[in-house]
Amino acid sequence: MAGIVAIYNHGAEPKQAAVYYLAHAMRMLQHRGKAYWRMMIGSGSAGAEGSIPSDDVIVKMAHKEKLIGFCGIGYLLKRSPPFASMQSAQVAFDGFLVDTEKLHLHPYVGPARHSDSLFKIYHIFVTLLQKDPDRAVEFLDRHLRGNLLVKLRDEIYAYRDSTGFKPLVAGARKDKTLNIIASENSLRASIIEMEFSEIKPGQLLKLSKRMDTEVLATSHDSKLMMDPFEFIRESNVVATLGGKSIYEIRKNIGKEQADMLSIDLKVKDLDSAYAEPDYTRPMALGFGLAYKKRFPLFDLTEGVIKDRYDDSDNMIDFSEQDSKNKLLTTGRSLKFVMQPLVEGKKIATVQGTVQTGATALETIYYLKNAGASRIDVVVSYVPTVDGRQVGLYTHNRELVANKYVGEVSSINELNQNISKELGADMVYYNSPAVLAKGIGVPEHNLWFPEWVRFLDYK
Repeated sequence: MAGIVAIYNHGAEPKQAAVYYLAHAMRMLQHRGKAYWRMMIGSGSAGAEGSIPSDDVIVKMAHKEKLIGFCGIGYLLKRSPPFASMQSAQVAFDGFLVDTEKLHLHPYVGPARHSDSLFKIYHIFVTLLQKDPDRAVEFLDRHLRGNLLVKLRDEIYAYRDSTGFKPLVAGARKDKTLNIIASENSLRASIIEMEFSEIKPGQLLKLSKRMDTEVLATSHDSKLMMDPFEFIRESNVVATLGGKSIYEIRKNIGKEQADMLSIDLKVKDLDSAYAEPDYTRPMALGFGLAYKKRFPLFDLTEGVIKDRYDDSDNMIDFSEQDSKNKLLTTGRSLKFVMQPLVEGKKIATVQGTVQTGATALETIYYLKNAGASRIDVVVSYVPTVDGRQVGLYTHNRELVANKYVGEVSSINELNQNISKELGADMVYYNSPAVLAKGIGVPEHNLWFPEWVRFLDYK
């Protein structure tokens, strides 16, 4: 998911105003280019693939699809909707669903028995909500890792699961005429006329005409368990955690990993480190600053950059088929290597995560062509072995580390195997403990697959 938003307009503006507020908030969340998006207002809905349209287009769309009402919800996706019901049901979620195999046996599944998992959960939740909000929360907490928004006529219900797996905030205009719920706290930096507060893990909130924000129920088994990939890439860099921006946190992730490599593993012979793809720049900067502090000859520079003049979707990592197509059609790669800074040098390429390995393979190819004498891959994230771990990025994809689950017992073995697959001199995955230290939270507050958590990192 890229984000979910709920809007409730309590002001004197006409009903049509809600669609503008919702579109504006969704544009603020769409910080990585085009996406699949959908808005649900009144009894109508509209959506498409691409950027959120301009206000003029929104006006026509609202008239055609009857997007008229005081409240609405919307979502943005990085990939096509994983559930067919997202095109019809007035529900949006950010995260993933678990333990859905037996939902068709639930006593309240009713006519949703043959629908997809999301619609089953939506239908059962709504049924339980009318009977007992506490039981509705207990049900959602069993099957949801993330956040859920449901619109029922002129009421909106928002739930953040008890692990706090994804961020969720509520904002209110100071004159109480407008409320918003959103999955990124970065909105507080762009919608300054509103006061934002974090929705606590395990809380079920209701927005209605009668009351702007009401806490209906709270899970009694709340345990903070955040998605670590939020700090690597998902969250907007201006979002905050504990008073620190995500940018500063990412920089510190790079610093802590550099300390681990230079001190614990005694990796001393690096000449420079480059961010690839672009979103790893904060990690690469923190990494480089830490290395230069210990080894003054380490060069802080940018040797691999993306084509700054490309107008492609900047949500994509510019890898795999995208780069191949551009190379074939224009003769230009989406990666530009500054050869004098690379030739004969020992280079670390800082990758956010290695999933299929395609981005790393492409980077290694261009660095070798530029004459790099050694190429190490430094991965800011832990080994990716579970498709749920980083949302839609890993669904239905062959993950290079997954084949080694149960086959290797130490991170050193895994690093060596992945190095051979990628053609790198060495790969260095991050560890859960070092990643948690970089983020600034206890390791037990971050969600990792069990195998990854218990790999030997010594």
